[in-house]
Amino acid sequence: MSMKQIKVFLDSSVIIAGLASKKGGSYEVLALAELKVLLPCICENVVSEAFRNVQKKLPGSVPYVYTLFKKLPLKMIDPSGEDMALAKKLINEKDAPILAAAITGNVDWLLSLDNHFLEADMEGKINFQICSPGEFLQKVFR
Repeated sequence: MSMKQIKVFLDSSVIIAGLASKKGGSYEVLALAELKVLLPCICENVVSEAFRNVQKKLPGSVPYVYTLFKKLPLKMIDPSGEDMALAKKLINEKDAPILAAAITGNVDWLLSLDNHFLEADMEGKINFQICSPGEFLQKVFR
């Protein structure tokens, strides 16, 4: 019997933190994605945000972002118009495409280090949990 792959939407903050440090939850999540324990989901916005932020903060690491995106079995999700409209009601304009893609992708978890996501009250409005990578690992694997 194979375990069902856990569908996890990765915010760009998780990808950047995982690249920046080999310690911590974000790196572990990326490692589990590479091992196909998790199905990592992203959208166009996550890709462009990751590149933009890495270029700003860690310009030397841009090649690693390419490598990471190539190496991970990523599932790219385009948010539907309907889910986009819903997401705009639930969170700020900048984060709406990410939330919308997670809704469209029917994911199990959305992982982020961004307080906009972590502090948002989504109880009963979406059918997945939002938390930090560390919290996710504790809830699912401990």
